[in-house]
Amino acid sequence: MTNDTSQIAGLLFPGQGAQYVGMGRALYEKSAAGRAVLDEAQGVLGGSFLKILFEGPMEQLTATDVSQPGIYAVSYAAYVAWKEQHPGARVGAAAGLSLGEYTALTAAGCLPFADGVRLVRTRGQLMQEAAQERPGAMASVLSLDAEKVAEICGGLDGAHVANYNCPGQIVISGGKAAIERASALCMQAGARKVIPLQVSGAFHSPLMAEAQRRLLPLLEAVAWKQPAFPVLSNVTGIPHRGAGGIAGTMARQVVEPVRWEDDCRWMLVQGITSFCELGPGKVLQGLMKKIEASVSVVSGEVF
Repeated sequence: MTNDTSQIAGLLFPGQGAQYVGMGRALYEKSAAGRAVLDEAQGVLGGSFLKILFEGPMEQLTATDVSQPGIYAVSYAAYVAWKEQHPGARVGAAAGLSLGEYTALTAAGCLPFADGVRLVRTRGQLMQEAAQERPGAMASVLSLDAEKVAEICGGLDGAHVANYNCPGQIVISGGKAAIERASALCMQAGARKVIPLQVSGAFHSPLMAEAQRRLLPLLEAVAWKQPAFPVLSNVTGIPHRGAGGIAGTMARQVVEPVRWEDDCRWMLVQGITSFCELGPGKVLQGLMKKIEASVSVVSGEVF
């Protein structure tokens, strides 16, 4: 995105899985604002947090209690660095994929950053514990209508749609046997491919109910504020309506499907055609281009 302040940007924030060894290092070296954010995260979390982000090893970086606050901190640092570089830029709306929704809420002034760091670390821990207590599986279904995938899951006990990512990419989640059966039925129904995901649990499904139960009081303890710009909810596919309902909706996010395509289409309907994916990776750029090929999307940590 240029310094043209007439452009209204849609902001996209990545979720878990976007991590890589070295993320945040360029931000730390090139942006004073970004460095301050990462230093604050280090102060909250302590230990070797930034060292693991910058140097690895990957096994430590992928642990949920490191990767979730790591992606959150790097993505928010990328946002403040972007604002530092484009002080006149106007934000039309923001959306984040699962974990990234916390970053979007922080960017909009709803969630204090230090509170968010603690919250997403605990969220990661609770999700991991729930996965250990009730193991599950996830798979990505390619080139099959969302309605058909939902129909197949609805006919099986223990299979659920977890992510409506974009046309032709739906993620399913649930018990291992149920996901194996759902995967086979999706292939029979015409899916081009079903890819098992390398995850430890059935995220965004009822198997995360214990994580939801334990997360809700922590969310309710946060002093949520009104967003400065619309922040799309993964649960509803429309913006959060006000500060009062954020805690409950974010608790539901753990056990309900991520309606990412709906989030993106809401922003497109508002006339937003210029998007910035702020944080590690380019996954959301790819999804947005499959939803609407004509839009402009730039991805990165430093622009």
